[in-house]
Amino acid sequence: MDFKNENKNNNNVSFFKILLNNNVDYLPLPPSFAKKYLNKNQTLILKTKSTLKWKVKYIKIEDRYYFIHGWLKFINDNHLQMGDFLVFWLLSPSMFEVFMYAPNGCLKTLTTSCSGGGKNDKMLKLKKVSFVKKESSDDDFMEDVKQSLRRVITKNCVHKLPMTKSFVKAVGINGCCRLRLKNDDGKVWEVKVKKYGSKREPIMTTGWINFKKDNKIQIGDLCEFNHVKANLLHVHIFKKGKQVVKKP
Repeated sequence: MDFKNENKNNNNVSFFKILLNNNVDYLPLPPSFAKKYLNKNQTLILKTKSTLKWKVKYIKIEDRYYFIHGWLKFINDNHLQMGDFLVFWLLSPSMFEVFMYAPNGCLKTLTTSCSGGGKNDKMLKLKKVSFVKKESSDDDFMEDVKQSLRRVITKNCVHKLPMTKSFVKAVGINGCCRLRLKNDDGKVWEVKVKKYGSKREPIMTTGWINFKKDNKIQIGDLCEFNHVKANLLHVHIFKKGKQVVKKP
């Protein structure tokens, strides 16, 4: 596709989404927009009027399109809430400028309040985002990738699922004896976690087989676990033979 010819002034290519869940690490995209303007499986940049930038991973799974790795960080850094109205303007084949509106119709920014808050309110907002870097680095994006766990389901994963020490420590669930697993439909299962062997490797036990059965997970499928909050993990399930994203 010739992007310059398709959108010479970069003024007319956009889509909007109403944020229905601010605790998941993915955003479904309009299929017609994604098919026309995005290349499958790439890294994109999201920027706001504040000039801050975030990296997100864009993928296609069967006939659906998503922002994944980095999306939850974008939500948290911009203090987005359910009901917010987001408009994505395509500036280049790999960059969007995002305009964020509150449910009351006011444009949201990181440093101002459309309700007319005073100086203290503005300073509080500045403090909340002071940790955000003005430029997203490759190291930041790799850290997001590291904080997910991928497991190809084998015969050894039928009744229990091994995790890694690095993953449970990175996402802050090292001391949890129970986890909650949420699928793409929002349904949640509880599983127990035990540590085995001299190395004390963490393993999902009781409850895992129910999750596997209810979600029709078969040997050869790939499960990707992403931390949402507390002891809640969101699980993307990639069926065997379907296209998945490879780690950079």
